[in-house]
Amino acid sequence: THTYTGTFTDGTRSTFSEDLTYQSGAYDSDTICDDDGDEEGDGTDNEEGSEGEASEEGEDYGSDEDDGSVQEEEGVEMQISSLKKLNIENASDFLAKSQLSACATLTHLSKHCANSPALCSNDALLQNVIYLAGIFDSPLHTRCIEMLCNFTRFPSNNARLARLPRAIDTLLLCGKSKIGEDRMWSVRTIQNLCSDASSKVGLATGPMLSLLSTAAMRKDYEEQFAAVGALMNLSTEPGSIVPLTNTKTVVATLVHLAHSPNTPNAVRKIACDSLATIGLWLQTLASAGTVPEEIPFSPLPTHSATGWLRWEN
Repeated sequence: THTYTGTFTDGTRSTFSEDLTYQSGAYDSDTICDDDGDEEGDGTDNEEGSEGEASEEGEDYGSDEDDGSVQEEEGVEMQISSLKKLNIENASDFLAKSQLSACATLTHLSKHCANSPALCSNDALLQNVIYLAGIFDSPLHTRCIEMLCNFTRFPSNNARLARLPRAIDTLLLCGKSKIGEDRMWSVRTIQNLCSDASSKVGLATGPMLSLLSTAAMRKDYEEQFAAVGALMNLSTEPGSIVPLTNTKTVVATLVHLAHSPNTPNAVRKIACDSLATIGLWLQTLASAGTVPEEIPFSPLPTHSATGWLRWEN
């Protein structure tokens, strides 16, 4: 006997067998009694009814499958929609974390010599690093200044960076920061830039020299050492002597560091070297001057005093 069980629209469960006997838990149908012939039923009607109900049952089963697939698709769409909404709400957090990860990766790459020229030659990367270095409320600010400093550790990068006005303005701004680490990276970057022979004259400006003089007077050793080192680099260029001597604080700062007992030995040595270099260039400029022929020759310096129409004793 083959039995099919399904779910009908009226909610009752029924069975249908080949002996043409329909049994239902919901109602009693007409039956055919062959024994006495007293009760007659229309077997054809039963058969047609059963076949109709079976076909209706098959249609209902197919519709149930379609409804299930539709509901499943709707569930997936709802999940995707909720994920999109969640991503939109947390977009700022995801973006901030991705920026931090990218900045950390670039910082690690910039610490290797072989990577430095490739990173610095990328215009988009360099411009973005300089831009973020100037935004003090950005969490990437300090690391971007460090990246700039790492770029300058490769000597061939210094000439290009020193000719970028935006980079110099950013370094001047960061050199005045209240955060010590920002100032340290900024002054170290300037020190490396000043080591490039072709960039010394362009970097010997009033704002730059004032910043270096201020940094050289700070108590932080790393910042002080980098600032005095930058002044020393500039003093080796004859074209920088006039700006160095015209800036009020430069010579005074170097003299103070050279004679102060609180100055670290390494800083004091560089300060004395800078003063001696500046003096040498001034003496060279003096000896190269044109002396009138009627004035007798005398070696410089003469150490003689002069006056206007003084009376002799």
